[in-house]
Amino acid sequence: MTGVLPRAERSVSIVVPTLREAANLTRLAERIAGALEEKNIEWELLLVDDDSDDGSAAVVAELAERLPVRMKVRRGVAPDLSRAVLAGITESRHDRIVVMDADLSHPPERIPDLLATLDAGCDMVVGSRYVSGASTAGEWGFSRVLNSRIATLLAAPLVACSDPMAGFFAVDRRALPDPATLRPVGYKIGLELMVRGRLRVREVPISFDERRRGKSKLGWRQRLAYLRHLGRLYAHVLCRRLRGSTPRR
Repeated sequence: MTGVLPRAERSVSIVVPTLREAANLTRLAERIAGALEEKNIEWELLLVDDDSDDGSAAVVAELAERLPVRMKVRRGVAPDLSRAVLAGITESRHDRIVVMDADLSHPPERIPDLLATLDAGCDMVVGSRYVSGASTAGEWGFSRVLNSRIATLLAAPLVACSDPMAGFFAVDRRALPDPATLRPVGYKIGLELMVRGRLRVREVPISFDERRRGKSKLGWRQRLAYLRHLGRLYAHVLCRRLRGSTPRR
């Protein structure tokens, strides 16, 4: 891609991967509606569910009667956040796409700001926890802060982004790499897109909130998957440099 993509539309697909998040879905959809309808932005919320058994489908069926909300259920496959996001991007109706978590740690009220920055001329906008003006709710324990900082430092040589671990971002599908070239492992799909797509990234500060309902899916398996993912990305960048590939501008 060269130059700035035309972005005349005022529409967005919000892709949210879910696994047993029924308790958060109504509030998520209502906050998205409040944030976007005030700005006269056409939207859809596409929930990509890894076959939850908590009544999520029934919640979505009720929401769909009054809001543009739908659900795609991935059955017969292992839960995988990155694959769920890619499936959602493929099935989304609009070219501008926002990816976020279902647990309300990412503020829907910031979606218009992500879109405005995207429209100003870049490929990806990250809702960042680590730029000036950002904040995190509650007191993070030492181990949580350490884990986050180490994970960010490990990815730092790969991208020009202070929060490459963020799961809250906006992209234009026309700037994304061919899905066949993607090899995500685990849950850091944003990092995968930045590196393999060589996307031009900007950041918008957000107030990162704590999960109030449901349980986090982050555990030691996800941490190991992240290390495997990093290994793949470093190998990819090294091969690209050896081939003498020129960076995107």
